[in-house]
Amino acid sequence: MLHRTKSILTAGLLAAMILPVGASAATSSPSSAVPTNILPERAKPGQKAVAIVNGEPLSEKKFLNSLVLLKGMELMQRWLQLTLLKQACEKAGLHVGQKQIQAQMNFVLQNLAAQHVPADERMAALERILASHGENLSIFDLGLARTAYIEALAKGHVHVTSKQIHLEYENQYGPKVLVRDIVVSRFSQAVTVKDLIEKKHDSAAKVAETYSLDKQSAANGGEVLIPLKDSAIPRIFRSTAAHLRKGHLSTGIPMGGDIHLLWLVKKIPAQNVPLAKVQKTIKANLTRILELQWGEREIERLAAAAKVKIKDPVLRAMYAELKHEMAMERAAMQQAKKKQNPLIPSNSNSGGNPAGIGGK
Repeated sequence: MLHRTKSILTAGLLAAMILPVGASAATSSPSSAVPTNILPERAKPGQKAVAIVNGEPLSEKKFLNSLVLLKGMELMQRWLQLTLLKQACEKAGLHVGQKQIQAQMNFVLQNLAAQHVPADERMAALERILASHGENLSIFDLGLARTAYIEALAKGHVHVTSKQIHLEYENQYGPKVLVRDIVVSRFSQAVTVKDLIEKKHDSAAKVAETYSLDKQSAANGGEVLIPLKDSAIPRIFRSTAAHLRKGHLSTGIPMGGDIHLLWLVKKIPAQNVPLAKVQKTIKANLTRILELQWGEREIERLAAAAKVKIKDPVLRAMYAELKHEMAMERAAMQQAKKKQNPLIPSNSNSGGNPAGIGGK
C-alpha cells in the first residue's frame, strides 16, 4: 500500500536516527529551517474547504497548491492525520508550533553530525537520502510535524522500565550472530537448499534471495542479526545461531508451519561498554520509540472517532475505497501474524487507519 510505504519511510528516518553515545549536537543554521509550504491550513471565513474534520474546514486553495508534491489521496491522508493530532493537542492544552517542528529537524541533523557529516553538508545529505526514497524536504516536513504532535501527546503515557533498559542494553552491546535465514515451507525444499549450498557450493545469499519465503529478509540475501540474549527470539534460534560454524548450514528449524535454515555470516562478540555509561541514552531512545508506537495507537483511536466530510467527490470515493482496503488489510495482518518470522521485528504498528500518514 502506498500510504503505508510513505508512512514507514518518514517514521523510519526519524525513529532509526538514534544518537550514539557521546554524539555532539548539530549546529543550527539558516539552511536548516523547516519548510512549511504543504502543512494543512484552516480555511478562512468565506474560503472553500476541501474537507471538514470534526467541524474544522481545511483550505481547498492550500490543498490544491500542495498537489504539485503529492497525489490527492495521499496528501489528504496526511492532512487528515495532522489535523486530528493538532486537534487532540489543542484539546489537551498542548502547544505545538514551528519551534517544536524545528526541534525534530534538529534531531535528524544531530544524527547526521554523529555520523561525521560536516555541518555545511547535512541538509544536502538529508535531501539525498530523501530523494533516494522519492521524498523531498517539503514532504518530510509533514512527518516532522506528525512526530512533534505525537511526542507532545505521548508525554506521561510511556514509562520505560529498568528491565526494558537492561534488555535493550544486552541487545545493543551483548553478543550477536549475523546469519542468513532461509525460510521454506516443505522438507523437500529444505533438502534442495542444503544441496545447493553444501554440495553445489552455491552462494547462500543467492539461495536465500531465490528460495526464502520471507521476502523482507530475502531481499537482503536473508541476512538477519540475532542478539543472543534477546528473549523475544525463541531459544532454539539463539542456541542454533550460537553454535553455527563458518560455512555450515543448520538443520531445519520448524516454526509456525515453516522451516528455517541458518547459515553463519559472522559472530559479533559483546562490546565492553558499561551499562552506566549508556543507560541515559538507551532510556531516551526507548522512550522516543515507545512514544511513537503509542502515537500510532492513538492515531487509530482518533481516526475511528473522527467525523470527516470530504467535499471533492473523487477524493470522497477514494477515501471510502481506502477504508474498505484498510479493513481487508487489517484482516490480512492478523493472518500474517500467525506466520511472522520470529527473527524479524513486527511492523504491526505501522498504520491501520485511513488517516494513517506520516511515520512512527
